[in-house]
Amino acid sequence: MVSQNKGENLHCLIIGGSGLVGYTLVEKLKENYKIALTYCNHQVDIDNTNGYKINLENHAHITSLLDKIKPSIVCHVAAPPSVDTHETEKEKSYSINVETTRAIAEKTKKMNSKLVYLSTSNVFPPVKRIFQEDDIPAPINFYGACKLGGELAVAKNPNHLIIRTDQIYGWNKTRQQKKSFVVSTLDKLESDQIIEVCEDWYNRPTYVEDLVSSIKRLIELDKVGTYHATGSTYLNRLEWAKKIAMKFEMDDSLVKGINSGILHLPAIRANVNLGNTKIQKETKIKMRTIEEGLNAMKNEKH
Repeated sequence: MVSQNKGENLHCLIIGGSGLVGYTLVEKLKENYKIALTYCNHQVDIDNTNGYKINLENHAHITSLLDKIKPSIVCHVAAPPSVDTHETEKEKSYSINVETTRAIAEKTKKMNSKLVYLSTSNVFPPVKRIFQEDDIPAPINFYGACKLGGELAVAKNPNHLIIRTDQIYGWNKTRQQKKSFVVSTLDKLESDQIIEVCEDWYNRPTYVEDLVSSIKRLIELDKVGTYHATGSTYLNRLEWAKKIAMKFEMDDSLVKGINSGILHLPAIRANVNLGNTKIQKETKIKMRTIEEGLNAMKNEKH
């Protein structure tokens, strides 16, 4: 159990602290916790935090870091390079997503630490329904299979939170962070480039501030179990890109729809619709629609 006395300033380790989610989590949690974070290639300097470079394939390195820090909370939010990379680098992907996560889960269980794990909508199949937390996963790509393996590993620690999400977006916190679909689309629109987007890919885009706020609140409430933290709009990439262009008053005629089949990508996309009723009810945090999220981004920029 996590103490509710914020004055104790418990130690929290963010694995993947250089990414958009991890960095935002650090910003949200550092007022109440002593923060340590890990990064892979790009060092992150945030006031009042300690950063550690780790290789996620080196299980012993990670567990020794856990022994050194002895965190009360571990947030494992390290992001994969891409869905397609999992299909082409299966051994590495399995090692990082499943075996490393199992090592973290087993160590945090021994340390009586809370473990928060960021998962994905890709654990479910392309079935036309809204999936809830208690539905049975059935991934169709290797990324989803690996993340499901990670979920099963995390469950070895009874004090766990599994957070399934989808297409996180928001402004980059550092230059090194991978650009979200919104930011990359805006960059192309600003350069008057034709943008080809897959109109057969559907998502529930999730505003990073909502995702992180909900995780923070679940930790504060000392919740355990699985939650779907997604935005409140289900739409395809063409619709999404058009909304981005219109919201930021750019030329939406530059956005063209294509079918993903012509790209011959390694991984099949699942087009999963994750319901977010549970997390909104229990945290009282509104998971914004795409219009609301884009409004918030536009206001942040000004």
